[in-house]
Amino acid sequence: MADRKQLGLGILGAARNVPFSVLQPLRSNPDLAARLRIVGLASLEKAEAEAACKDWGIGKAYASFEELLQDPAVHAVYNVLPLSVRCEWTVKAILAGKHVLSETPSVSRAHEAVVTQRCAEDHGRVLLEGTHPTCHPVTKRVRQMIMEGKIGTLEHIDLDMPVGHSLQGKMVCSKTGALMGVGVHGVAIIRALAGEEPTVVSATAQTSAENPGVDTAMSCNLRFPSGAIAHVGCSIIPTLAKAPTKFTISGSDGIIRVQEWFTGQGKSSNEIALEQFAESGEQWVERVDNPVERDTFYFQLMGFVEEVYEQERGQAANIGMPWAYTNKGPVDTVRNMAVIDSIYRKAGMKARESASLPPEPYDHIGRSKL
Repeated sequence: MADRKQLGLGILGAARNVPFSVLQPLRSNPDLAARLRIVGLASLEKAEAEAACKDWGIGKAYASFEELLQDPAVHAVYNVLPLSVRCEWTVKAILAGKHVLSETPSVSRAHEAVVTQRCAEDHGRVLLEGTHPTCHPVTKRVRQMIMEGKIGTLEHIDLDMPVGHSLQGKMVCSKTGALMGVGVHGVAIIRALAGEEPTVVSATAQTSAENPGVDTAMSCNLRFPSGAIAHVGCSIIPTLAKAPTKFTISGSDGIIRVQEWFTGQGKSSNEIALEQFAESGEQWVERVDNPVERDTFYFQLMGFVEEVYEQERGQAANIGMPWAYTNKGPVDTVRNMAVIDSIYRKAGMKARESASLPPEPYDHIGRSKL
């Protein structure tokens, strides 16, 4: 399988983000298109799949999710189904022998993340969650600058994320809430930047008047083992929709500021502003050399393709194992969702639950049912 020229991708779900998270990067980047092709799409109803395929220029509409998973031309799936059934179909896809790239969040809570990780390990499949902002060169360069001591000792990370940068839009986020709609990315980003696992110190939720179980805004404070602290604020409040996603990283000797990088689009999306306190207090802007057509989704897809090819070139017995991943793997999702669950508890809210369970034996952990 490792010698094939292209990875065949089937799309589970007709979510509105498919055109810009999958199709546009493929059509704008020949190097990605040479390694990845869209085989087809399946939705809840074949008519819906046919309409989406016609509108988006996808060649094949499947009559069911099962039909897509049975197609040998599909080597991997991109799971963009609703969150309430995402875990179930990720497991089913792996059981059908497919590698999986899942929309974020890939699961409703940390226990489900453990289940999907175990399934991928048991069946030797690659499983990645699409936390696309962490794939962008700007995020990686900022992490490198922190490690190089450009701002001295890391002290504080402040990240602000409005709904305008949610990939699924206000309608979907109004069901999942601010934390799961956009905050899940925020937690992944600050973990990637700090290179440590945080403890949740406090969290405050603003809930929906129509549905008190849904957070319209969430503010949380985190602390890292090194002593650095972080704040993540996220919102699905319409009045904040046009505000840019931005983060500020403060250290003992300087400050890093970045904005618009969340999708890798915008006039300053590849810019990193650095202010250093030492000596004369210099300020300058570093621009990451990255073509405009290579947004965060390009890097997410290319990273997935490279992960599959790299693991398939290695020993078959190691595919899907934690040590086989060249970058983050499903264990990162487990850790990220553990933080998300903790934020909900600190805010006095219940974690989200899936509508249906994965098939046995992945419907439980130990003796506990999901």
